[in-house]
Amino acid sequence: MRRPRVTAALAVVLAVLLAGCSGDPAPRATAPGSFARDVDLTGRTFTVGSKEFAEQLLLCRMTIALLQSAGATVVDRCDTKGSENVRSALTTGAIDMYWEYTGTAWRTYLRQESQLTDPEELFEAVRSADSANGVSWLRAAPFDDTYAIGVAAATADRLGVRSISDLARLAASGSPDATLCIDQEFTGREDGLVGLLRTYRFQIPAGSLFTLDLDEIYPAVADGRRCRFGEVFATDGRLNALRINTLADDLDYFLPYQAALTVRSDVLTRAPRLALLSERLAPMLTDQVMRELNARVSVGRRSPDDVARTFLREQGLTG
Repeated sequence: MRRPRVTAALAVVLAVLLAGCSGDPAPRATAPGSFARDVDLTGRTFTVGSKEFAEQLLLCRMTIALLQSAGATVVDRCDTKGSENVRSALTTGAIDMYWEYTGTAWRTYLRQESQLTDPEELFEAVRSADSANGVSWLRAAPFDDTYAIGVAAATADRLGVRSISDLARLAASGSPDATLCIDQEFTGREDGLVGLLRTYRFQIPAGSLFTLDLDEIYPAVADGRRCRFGEVFATDGRLNALRINTLADDLDYFLPYQAALTVRSDVLTRAPRLALLSERLAPMLTDQVMRELNARVSVGRRSPDDVARTFLREQGLTG
């Protein structure tokens, strides 16, 4: 009486084994779309990193989703604190790729002092110089997330401040309204506070410079009590929502900060079709698009992963 039971058990095991050997591909972590029709990364593994703020998290999640849709396995290293840490992770091989900004690379990593204000000229200069470090820059997106000095629209009207030169004159007058809030990284960057003060030839009065977390600066500037002025990013979605103006950089201190996917050159050599990721995605990322996507995260409180994947599906890049 035991033999039928054994036979039945064997039949179940064989059915499972045959199902696993049916030749049907395993479902991908992200459904394929137009990108996957031209790029097959099946069997490859990539590690993707990013900095910690909303825009970087969005770019990181988009990259992960696109790689997954093409069949790759992806190790998630999004949300690394500090530009220097992410860059070091790339150059030491801890990650394979992340999105970086041309102005940051030119000043901070390449230690260049030339004031290149044309975005295309700066991109070509960065791409050429960074090749010696084993870093390849793929196609740059059109949006420019340059640093800026923000001020609430009502405060700007009250003080008559429209440019950074106006702020410099306000500070030189000894006005108690010349308060500035920045994050810790901005204090030590080659393209940060020291160069800004030197270029515009002014100092912030003692007791009027405050260091906050970046996410705290926007509401503090909008409120206008502690921080009349503050360090902001030009494509941040909170600028419109909080009615924050950006001061004109009338001496062209801040360089263009176009974002591009940077990839270790050895990784790109082994998988050259990675370049198509930027060719397809980057042109879609205009100033307006990035402000809207950033706002969905910082104002709408949606997760970067949800916003990134929804955008890719809307564009047909993924399924």
